Amino acid sequence: MTTSWQHSRHDLSHARLGDLRNEVVRLASLATSAITAASHALADADVEDANRVVADDDAVDAQRHAIEDECLVLLAGSGTNGRLDAHDVRFVGCTLRVVHELERTADLMVNVARSTARLYPSELDDAARRIILRLGRQCALQIRVAVNAFVDGDPSAADALADMDDTVDDLHDLLVRRALVRPHERIDDATVLRAVQLTLVARNYERAGDHAVTIADLVPFVVSGKRTRRRVVD
Repeated sequence: MTTSWQHSRHDLSHARLGDLRNEVVRLASLATSAITAASHALADADVEDANRVVADDDAVDAQRHAIEDECLVLLAGSGTNGRLDAHDVRFVGCTLRVVHELERTADLMVNVARSTARLYPSELDDAARRIILRLGRQCALQIRVAVNAFVDGDPSAADALADMDDTVDDLHDLLVRRALVRPHERIDDATVLRAVQLTLVARNYERAGDHAVTIADLVPFVVSGKRTRRRVVD
């Protein structure tokens, strides 16, 4: 027989799960804001905005840690009076991985922001600027789609990520070629620095896209409890 006390504990846990979902979305918003801000800072050679991205990363770390603490509290009580069912336990456990992926995405954008200072006062050509802004928009979109699929438990939305990530991979290759293949350009220290930094920037965006794919890959397991063969990312 289930007592009213047990019902109240059950309801409280599910209310906390709703709050947890909201906090994950908030962390995703911080990560996508970092993507957008770092992309524009680099494209516009704006060192002040780039430094702001670096400083704002503390808020990302704090949010990740707060979510992890809540996950541990929920998991610690998951075996008492049936407060969390199997699906909820999977969700909370996988949330620990999701917040890691989001925090790492923000760290990658700190790297992009720091490239702004390393390239300053040189400005990027229009083609490179356009590619970087497209990369920023695509990575931010993928993070939003992946996190929404995770918190909503929507495997069909998660399935879209593999194809979406091909766009990031193509833009990565395009930026690397733009950085390394510059016919008739004199090779000097500044040229080499730009090529190295833009190649690293391209890699940071590619990894950000991979983090979104990893988040999406968790959705089928949370929903069904069955592990599927996930896409391998480098």
